[in-house]
Parts: sequence; structure tokens; C-alpha cells
Amino acid sequence: MGIQEIPGQAGQVDPVKGTHSETTDTVKGKEREGDAKEKKDSVEVSQEARALYDAEQTRRFQIIREKIHDGFYLERDVTEKVVDALLKDLKKTP
Repeated sequence: MGIQEIPGQAGQVDPVKGTHSETTDTVKGKEREGDAKEKKDSVEVSQEARALYDAEQTRRFQIIREKIHDGFYLERDVTEKVVDALLKDLKKTP
């Protein structure tokens, strides 16, 4: 029994890739066209999301202000933790 060409197939089959040469060329052409246009991703943040973020930031800063006013950061163990964190951060910076 011999191997016969399948009717209706365009181009020759690449024995390494197992694809048709015309199909591969067509795909490569489309890739080149896409590269020229350079599509870029974008993100849009809704006004509601921005408002929620701003509200959360305001709330967090209010808590920090209250802790400063109450003397929380003047406690020895808290001060040591803050200093340790600062030193650790400074060691990372070149």
C-alpha cells in the first residue's frame, strides 16, 4: 500500500513541524502585521473604585493620626519595631 496525497490540502506538509507550508507562511505574515500595529493593554478604573480607594486611604490615615495623638508610637516596643523596619529597609537600598 502506497502513501497518497490527501485531496484538498493546500501546500506541502513540513515533516518536522507537521504543518502545511502555506498555512505557516500565512500565520507568519499575520504575526508581522500585528507587530507593526503594536497593540497595547489598558486598564480603566471606575469612579466608584476610585472613590472607594480614596475613602479607604482617608480612613487609614485617620487611624494613624489617632495613634500618633494617643502616643501609641512612643511606646518602647512599637518604637523598636519601627526602627527595625526602617533599618531593614535602608539595608535594601543601594
